[in-house]
Amino acid sequence: MRRRQDHNEIRIPKGEVRGEPLDKRMYFMDYMPEYNFIPCTCAKCGTTAMLNFVYSRVFGHDWPFNVSVSHMDIHNIFADRWERHGVPQFELVWEKQKQAELMKTAFSLAIIRNPITRLISSFKSKIQCQTGAHAGDPGRAAFVKQLLELRGQKSNKTCLDLDTFAAALHDIHAQGKARFLNDHFLPQNLACFYSYPPEQWSKVIEMNRPETFQILASTLNSTNSTPPVAHQSAGKVLLTARALKFLRKVTRQVAPQGSYGQAQNWLKAGMLI
Repeated sequence: MRRRQDHNEIRIPKGEVRGEPLDKRMYFMDYMPEYNFIPCTCAKCGTTAMLNFVYSRVFGHDWPFNVSVSHMDIHNIFADRWERHGVPQFELVWEKQKQAELMKTAFSLAIIRNPITRLISSFKSKIQCQTGAHAGDPGRAAFVKQLLELRGQKSNKTCLDLDTFAAALHDIHAQGKARFLNDHFLPQNLACFYSYPPEQWSKVIEMNRPETFQILASTLNSTNSTPPVAHQSAGKVLLTARALKFLRKVTRQVAPQGSYGQAQNWLKAGMLI
């Protein structure tokens, strides 16, 4: 499941946040009718790798367009570049009844990631103070502004260090506003698993598992399960004790199926991630 969200504008309701975590009308399902396939990944869980793999198997060649141009982004799966012989490869499913029917009859695949390393990856890509090759997203200032405004903080900062980022996330969660976070910081249980919990998906798996691409290849009627070139956030960041404490708190209840309750123990303060 995915939200309809403009990454340049965060939607925060006026007054106190009440009611259901999210407006369910804002959620839709990506469906590939030709393959009877429902794929879902959260931001920074391997979306780019999955889409590159899917495109190459469906069209027989790698994505040929300039990825630096926004309207040619591979993530824009409803653009005409994702049409084969004039037929769109993805269908956007809004109706809840049809979503429920497809979840019973189609093969559904949800890609997950260790929630702490995912947030650190998002930080490096969207928030951290870096220049040159490690500068990250050119829209970094907008991401920072959105995050701090959601925290209730007015600031002219255009980047943050990891401690400040983790503290801001902690405050946002404590205020009950995690549901309004940008997709890159949104808890995984409010993404693919918002409408359907992990046990209702055909398969829930990490992108970096070798069998993930075997599953994708089989689903797309391909015998080639060679993974695409890895897409990773540049550089390393020092994981401080303070940042780790906050990140553990905000991910404690949101790891799908409790998958990472023990796995997070390998993360130690002082590590370069």
